[in-house]
Amino acid sequence: MKKSDFPSWFGRKYPSLENLEDALEAHGCRITRAEIGEDALFVVGENGEPHVVILPFGAGPLRLAWLMAHELGHLLQHSGYIGPWAHDRQEHQAHRWAALALIPESAVQRYHNASLDAFVGALSKHYQDLPLRNCPERELAGMIARMRLSLVEDRQDNNEEAV
Repeated sequence: MKKSDFPSWFGRKYPSLENLEDALEAHGCRITRAEIGEDALFVVGENGEPHVVILPFGAGPLRLAWLMAHELGHLLQHSGYIGPWAHDRQEHQAHRWAALALIPESAVQRYHNASLDAFVGALSKHYQDLPLRNCPERELAGMIARMRLSLVEDRQDNNEEAV
């Protein structure tokens, strides 16, 4: 995956839903919505047809952002399905890419000693006003924030440069 393949907003700002849709479309996807539960579906285009990302009806802004970022992570990192043995690895890579996309490096720098609460608050500010009580949206924000924090810690442990 080349850095030049990344959307221009990657690492610089919190992407809007429109930024994510535009990036998916720029990589040959059509976006539609259907009654499909909570997760997105990715349908590979055949015979010159575009790929299709199917998003669930009723999903809030944070879940939509997560689903689109996750699918975009697959598009940018994987050349397609290569077998069940690679499924878990590819899902983990797409999750990591989505967490990096939704909490940009600029936010990590701004919240230098970032905490879970800081990132959950930032996700709430940028995507969806999350209630203080435990709910699916807040759990999703917590999962994204924990993943992003683990990437910051991994980078610090390995003395790596920011993405």
